[in-house]
Amino acid sequence: MSNDSVLLQELDKLEQNDLKKVAALWNLTKLPYKEKNKNVAYLYEIFQNDFYLKGVLEKLTQLQVTIYSSILKNKNVLTLGEISRKVNIPPINVEMELNLLRKYHLVYQRKNRERLTNNLDKYHAFEEIAGLVPLEQNLKGDKYKISLEKYLDRKKTTEISDEWKTVVKAPKQLDGMKKFYVLASSEEGIDLNLQSLSELERDTLVRVYLSGGVSEAEDIRSYVVTSRGKYEQIVPALIAKGLVVDVCFVDEKFVRVFVIPDEILKYVQTHPILPSVKKGTKQRTEKLATNDLDFFLNTKKLISYISRKGLVLAKSGKVKQADHKRTEQELLNPDIGIFPEKSQIYQMELILPVLKLLNIVDIKGENIVLREEMNEFNGKDIFEIMKLVVHEVNEARMKRVVPAEVFTATEMPFYDKPILDKCVSLIIKAKRIHLSVIFSNIIREHLILSPGFRTKNFQSDLAELRKEIMSVIFYLHLFGLLEVEYPNRFLSLSKLGEYFFQTGELSHKTEKGGITINPDFTIIAFPDRVSIYGLHLLKAFTELKDYDRVYTFVLTKEAFQLGILLGYKPVEFIDFLKSSSKADLAQNLLFLLEDWGGNLPVVEITEDCVLVRTKDQNTMELLLGQIKGKNCFG
Repeated sequence: MSNDSVLLQELDKLEQNDLKKVAALWNLTKLPYKEKNKNVAYLYEIFQNDFYLKGVLEKLTQLQVTIYSSILKNKNVLTLGEISRKVNIPPINVEMELNLLRKYHLVYQRKNRERLTNNLDKYHAFEEIAGLVPLEQNLKGDKYKISLEKYLDRKKTTEISDEWKTVVKAPKQLDGMKKFYVLASSEEGIDLNLQSLSELERDTLVRVYLSGGVSEAEDIRSYVVTSRGKYEQIVPALIAKGLVVDVCFVDEKFVRVFVIPDEILKYVQTHPILPSVKKGTKQRTEKLATNDLDFFLNTKKLISYISRKGLVLAKSGKVKQADHKRTEQELLNPDIGIFPEKSQIYQMELILPVLKLLNIVDIKGENIVLREEMNEFNGKDIFEIMKLVVHEVNEARMKRVVPAEVFTATEMPFYDKPILDKCVSLIIKAKRIHLSVIFSNIIREHLILSPGFRTKNFQSDLAELRKEIMSVIFYLHLFGLLEVEYPNRFLSLSKLGEYFFQTGELSHKTEKGGITINPDFTIIAFPDRVSIYGLHLLKAFTELKDYDRVYTFVLTKEAFQLGILLGYKPVEFIDFLKSSSKADLAQNLLFLLEDWGGNLPVVEITEDCVLVRTKDQNTMELLLGQIKGKNCFG
């Protein structure tokens, strides 16, 4: 510290209360000392601290940045008149902006005593601060691609923090930066570094990673404060260990971002950083979840529901809450909890938009009615239906027709096909990948490193891209093409996904003994011994009661007959039972299945009539469902 320092002299002129105000402008909550001279020395050091200086620079307006950078580029001094001409603003307005820069202690004024005008007043940048201000731009996006090796090359060995050296087991006295880089960038070094983090430090790093390895300082500040942490402690700790780099550049304003170095990003690809589990948060049990063909069976079940019971909309044009709840009881319950915030979506909200894409449903008055295409749809093989549905959803964004609100996928919009392709490519390449790695990779490639990307629109663009990725993962899982490992949400292609994306083999064979049929007509199915199609037949012809590593089904007349109405052949189901059950099928079971199959609640009216009477409640329900929305009188 030199007594000739103008910055020191300017600080020394201030009273203790004024020093407190300056400290607040520099994001300091309080001054550490009671003595003024100690606080002056403390602020003098803070003003030359890279972290705190950038915190002030990012507050400056576009005009203030233009003024300040003009001074810096002109050997740290300009007159008021020169500044006024450079920014094309009257001197009185420029003076107001300069006064704010003076409050921040970025510039100081030297009055011209010889003239009456202020235009010759000189404004100087403090030398200690001026040399630390980054004036580079980021025209090619290079600031978002930080190599740990190049970052360390710009530093002296004495600038490496003791914390970083300790965690990577480097000697206190470094013998060259290259040796330290080898330690710091090794898998062991990065792993030790990550393990040394506190819970909030780790979660903050995850926050940056999920944004493609780049986050705006303001977003991280808000996150840390909301998490009840101290921003001025958490972020410097990450910087000190080389896990993030504090980057600042000029793009109209001073833009400040935190960037994860490339070496750390590469490591996290295969060693994902899992966020901490908050206290009081119920952790999901460990399980593997895949939806097989359930969604496609549900489309057929909903068609059957509309055919049997009809579907009358509320006056708002939406599905009534009562119908939502009724259909939830009739449909299978696929796993949609991969994104907890989306786990409360009703099945009908997901199926109706798909049926509209397939041109199977329409609106007539206040009724949702079925079109003739439904008969052709029900007659298709379930794998053909799967391919048809996925194809239509892939192309949905290309269609310009805007359907009615009830047929719009508002809760989980359809995705953009290129994002789907990228997600699938990442999953296939990795074979097993964490959800966060998919988000980070796609955000980095499609947003951060895209030509013309600017942080001005970062948050809105980021939110939109996250929705796209979320939609892709959600629908891939809903369609049974993914296998999800809970609670940490690792993803891989399911057997169905391998069949669909990699034209893999999908066996329909079920082991002998893959199912057990009990005397009470409950059926126990072992998923590792039953084919996907076999489980699909069971779900079509029986009632699913429970699943806990093994499936428990109940064979009932209503469920069996519904399977036939859905377009499945009873003989195929019976053959499956015979080939899968270790014991021979009981004669009474075969007799019942034959009886149920020949006594369907279907009425076909071939002649004009004015009255149809039936004692069977299911048959009447079926009739009423079929005539809703048509020119009939009940």
